[in-house]
Amino acid sequence: MATKVPLSLTALDSQALQDRQVADVKDLQFVAPGIRAGHQQGVTRIFIRGIGLNSFAAGADASIALYADGVYIGRPTAQASSFFDVERIEVLRGPQAVLYGRNATGGALNVISRGPDREFGGYANLSIGNYELFEAEGAVNFPLSENGDLRARIATHLIDRDGYGEDVAQDHPVNNAKAQSVRGQLQYENGNGTDIRLIAQYHHEHDNNHYTHGFGPYPGYQLQGVVGTVNGNGELLQGIALTDQDGQDAATALEGKTNKRRGIAITLNANFELTDNLSLTSVTGYLDWERYNASNSDGTSAGLGSTYYTENSEQISQEFTLNWSSGPLDVVAGASYYHEKIDNHVFVPFFQFYSPAGPFDYIQDGKMDIDAFAAYAQATYAILPELRITAGGRWSTEKRDTVGTFTFGAVDDTSGKERWSDFTPKLGIEFDVGPTSMLYASYTEGFKSGTWSIGQVNPVIDPETIKAYEVGFKTRLFDNKFELTGAYFHYDYSDLQVNKVIGIATVTANAASAKVDGFELAATLRPVTGLRLDGSFNYLDSRFSEFFSTNPLFPTGSIDPGYPIWLAANPGAKTPVFGGVGGVEQNLKGYQLPGAPKYSFTAGAQYDYEFGNGGVMTLRGDLSWSSRVHFSEFNDNNLSQPSVTKINALLRYESSSFWSLSFWGKNLTNKYVQSNELVTIALWGYPRYGAIEPPRTYGATFGAKF
Repeated sequence: MATKVPLSLTALDSQALQDRQVADVKDLQFVAPGIRAGHQQGVTRIFIRGIGLNSFAAGADASIALYADGVYIGRPTAQASSFFDVERIEVLRGPQAVLYGRNATGGALNVISRGPDREFGGYANLSIGNYELFEAEGAVNFPLSENGDLRARIATHLIDRDGYGEDVAQDHPVNNAKAQSVRGQLQYENGNGTDIRLIAQYHHEHDNNHYTHGFGPYPGYQLQGVVGTVNGNGELLQGIALTDQDGQDAATALEGKTNKRRGIAITLNANFELTDNLSLTSVTGYLDWERYNASNSDGTSAGLGSTYYTENSEQISQEFTLNWSSGPLDVVAGASYYHEKIDNHVFVPFFQFYSPAGPFDYIQDGKMDIDAFAAYAQATYAILPELRITAGGRWSTEKRDTVGTFTFGAVDDTSGKERWSDFTPKLGIEFDVGPTSMLYASYTEGFKSGTWSIGQVNPVIDPETIKAYEVGFKTRLFDNKFELTGAYFHYDYSDLQVNKVIGIATVTANAASAKVDGFELAATLRPVTGLRLDGSFNYLDSRFSEFFSTNPLFPTGSIDPGYPIWLAANPGAKTPVFGGVGGVEQNLKGYQLPGAPKYSFTAGAQYDYEFGNGGVMTLRGDLSWSSRVHFSEFNDNNLSQPSVTKINALLRYESSSFWSLSFWGKNLTNKYVQSNELVTIALWGYPRYGAIEPPRTYGATFGAKF
């Protein structure tokens, strides 16, 4: 714990990541209070303190900024490819107005890869497990000069795993994994303040991972693929296979591989100490990303809800930062530029509407260019050695230009152009109660750019803004054997960007406003040599303070035939209050934000025993619990994940020489956990679909160092 950092921050080094089995963003729920993460159709969805990605619109940005070696990763589909050979991960909770300001209204995540060492060496880890898992990760360092000032590193990661389930209609695995990554680095560090690191990475996937899972029809309805529907030619569409609603199997019309990804990333980081007080940092980034995903929304093999996504993006970014420190004053100032091109295509064949005149398909097709510029500065002044104040601000301007069409019978032009600008300040104060304890308070504003939904008939989406207040403390007691941090926070959100279904389309709209109040605690205790106990607790009261929206289950309000069906399916739920446009929209004031559990906590215990021969045995267990998570802004219990407890465990022996052997398990009680759930259109019988987390997995890892 960094007792001199006046913000809510969790930092994990490579050893802590290994001990806690953090191999993906979804594993962070075990290590940082108030964080939930997972994937939906390959889209990385991270929530911190109830705020995250609630939109599936093409071109939508997450509210949690993810950085890989200092480079902002724009597309949520590209954010999970850097989790190998990691030196550390930093989770910053709450809006980051200045230093991580772009689209960080909920927080930021920084993934930092291991850099080259001065001496030759490396490591290799080989894992086998259930579901025929074979996984390999390793790296080799190459000193290229006698003293190691010039050096290189090559790291690789390979995974080949059978599916957690089977598509019973297509006879292929569901959520298997076949992915390969390689990262090469070249670093020059002369010991006199110059440090330059070039990083190049390639990532490839071709499998049936990120599968969409059906959860059956909304209670009171019947899937149309089951009863059989007639297409425009009068032919019966047979829907004889059903998705296993409570298991890992699926039934779709998706042939071949459903997940294909390829990415090339190049990063150049340079640090120069210009004087004893002044340093310059430059971060240059390039990412070319291609993604194809086929998913099913109707929960049957009839193919009524088959959806095919193709997304290509290319981004270039440059950031310069000056750091100046002299006496009681520290100053950080910088500027950044970001450019991205996105090419998006979504195709849904509506077989029910086919006729001799031709197909009747749903097609989103378009492109969007993004140009973003920001300038920022932040200063911290020590009024007294133990009392410091911080003031800073970030000015951001962003232009988005989209060209595209939406086709569903008729062809609609979806082109548009818009620019948004905003200034987000930060004010803070911190006080050292003692050498290992501090109190802090801050006021921060955040800005997330507006956007367009590429190729969708969707009004322009306005920026999302936040005003955040936080007070907290950090302390280490009893000769550093006990560490405790805590924070209370209050958020005022305006124009929160949320996802909802209107008619046959999923669109993004701005919820008028929302408020979040909460507090969190995190503690670590080392009572005796070798024993570590840690845990965290998070409370969230997250509510819409003003929001009207149409429920797709009863779009015409209380007179809709679907309204009594919804009432029967939700006994004891709030009685909807209607108003808004046409008097049929539901007033959601006071409803819980989707993705925001009210309570969550983690608990972990680790014991390290050192043998006389220098070997070390490590035993660790981790528990994560969360109260109910709603996936719908309407707080429908049929679109939610009930409270759930997950348990992980690790047993490792590390020799005093070069090898180690680990036995590990995740989700040991085999909990069935949904990471997301949506309800789609009446035409298909209101099927519910989404994503599920992995079942119980276990295996062994052999590691070697040289």
